[in-house]
Amino acid sequence: MEIDPSTTPPASPTLVIDGSGSVLFAGVLGSNGNWLARSEQAGAPLESLFPAIEAALDTARLTLADIRTFIYCEGPGSVLGLRLCAMAIETWSRLHPQSAHYYVYNSLQLAAALICLDTPGLEQALLISDWKKGIWNAVKIRNGQPSVTEVADDAAIADWTEPLYHLPQRKGWQQPPANATTVEYRPDRLTEVFHLPRPTATVELYASGVNVFQKWTPERHRAPTPS
Repeated sequence: MEIDPSTTPPASPTLVIDGSGSVLFAGVLGSNGNWLARSEQAGAPLESLFPAIEAALDTARLTLADIRTFIYCEGPGSVLGLRLCAMAIETWSRLHPQSAHYYVYNSLQLAAALICLDTPGLEQALLISDWKKGIWNAVKIRNGQPSVTEVADDAAIADWTEPLYHLPQRKGWQQPPANATTVEYRPDRLTEVFHLPRPTATVELYASGVNVFQKWTPERHRAPTPS
């Protein structure tokens, strides 16, 4: 019987892979939702992916054939790292069909959720990360909760008056605003905000772009002016 990922929680053991950041992260979750193993590898994604996976599986005393679910990061982040992880998951799923169950989370959503967790009482804030020159991926925190991942330009960032946070990327195209607080990317803390991974039938990555997401400005929505 085929498992429906939309109604079935992640089966264990679960392999978590995150190639969005400056280091490649891999971890194995057991049946109780706790980490059996975690591994981080610095360096280029192509050289880091398989050593990170191998180290995590070896520590957990498992093989890829034992894995029943993949949890992966969709981005935004390192394009090469994310694509390599996605291709690896798809390949392993074909070799081991019993593992072809996927859950996905967003890197900015993870970082924003941890900011909220670590900063009790934080009502409004903005988290940004590089996309391209003059344009940022952004998540607004409203009423202590992260909202959707959007796109913001330099003008919108300059007009923001609440707390501002910056998540560095593997390749930064621009300097963050001077008033931004730098946050560390921590995929090893995913289990603290385990409501974030959502089931998905296929392995797909986040696509930044003003043609996909409406560009955000800090102005409040106003009622139409009477004619």
